[in-house]
Amino acid sequence: MNTQKRNGFSKKIMRLPTFNLELFGGKREGHLFANGNMQVGIIINIQAATDNEEVVTLSPEQLNSIELVNKITGEKLSGDWQYSSEENDYRHQFPGRSITRDTNLSYGKDALSDDSEPQKKIYWLKTKKSELIEIIAKVTLDGETYSSDDSHYKGSHIVVTGHEPITYHFDDLVPTPQIEENVAYGTYELKRTITVIDILGGEHTQISFQYPEWTQNNYYLFPKKGQGYAIHDVEIRNTINDEDTFKYDYRRFTHHTRSNNLYLWFLWGTYSAKRTAGAAYRVVINDSPDLSSSLKREATPQEEIVTTTRTDVVSLSRLYFESPGGDNFWVDEADQIPQFKFRDIYGNESVFLKIIMDNADSFHLREG
Repeated sequence: MNTQKRNGFSKKIMRLPTFNLELFGGKREGHLFANGNMQVGIIINIQAATDNEEVVTLSPEQLNSIELVNKITGEKLSGDWQYSSEENDYRHQFPGRSITRDTNLSYGKDALSDDSEPQKKIYWLKTKKSELIEIIAKVTLDGETYSSDDSHYKGSHIVVTGHEPITYHFDDLVPTPQIEENVAYGTYELKRTITVIDILGGEHTQISFQYPEWTQNNYYLFPKKGQGYAIHDVEIRNTINDEDTFKYDYRRFTHHTRSNNLYLWFLWGTYSAKRTAGAAYRVVINDSPDLSSSLKREATPQEEIVTTTRTDVVSLSRLYFESPGGDNFWVDEADQIPQFKFRDIYGNESVFLKIIMDNADSFHLREG
């Protein structure tokens, strides 16, 4: 990296008075699940100086050139072990292990310009391999390569252990979903138009309205107690509409009837929002045998709901629309077979699970 310049004169870096690394909390030993998602934070403390002890402030490019290296192989971490400056939002502290933060550390951001204190470079490390490795830092400045493990820096390295990740299967979840009934409820509007044709061919119409009931029940899936952790995020596919969040059928996967009542199921995952959910406008016209009159019924089974208030589980909703009377107003449509995969708060993943409807009002899970 190039030397720093001040007042037109180069300030050549000749030594690093400080070059060491530690984990968040000031520890030298860390643990994480080897799931490719969980991260541990690594702080590299570095201070550069000229041959006359004048401190040189490193540029962002110079800080970003610092590498994390496997102490045993001498190779830059790559492949199963990856690091970057980007922090994700999975938990970083391995379960069952405490952390004590040093309030003097600048967490989350690289320190760039305080001559009295070493600068800091923050990296976030993750792995897909279950093993223990020793990690050092290396950097090349003004043609000279420095290692945190040099004797001058008291052999500064950290030890990180990747632990076997959890893989969730359907039998790791509660056998029966937790049900929250009547999360929301009300009535929907059915418009009835009776048209009568008199003997002279004139039409006479009479319009009336009915207000059948609707209800929302929510169903929650989560790991059994002692067999996992709270759910962090959910990947969903193969619903009627996986992508368009503005449409009423977003993440719906059924359009069932039973006893002329309508049942609509939605797979929300951890998606919590106030939105309109339901099915398409429907109209049915029945003519009298002699065609002297007709009954037109029309309704739109859509309501504004809160999808779920739980963001630590896999949430589903069932919307029930009471029959408006008469036969065959609501009709059955083919099911989708939605799939979902979830990750817990530490980034451990499940296999893909399918939702198979048993009838209009119940379901079971299957892997695949």
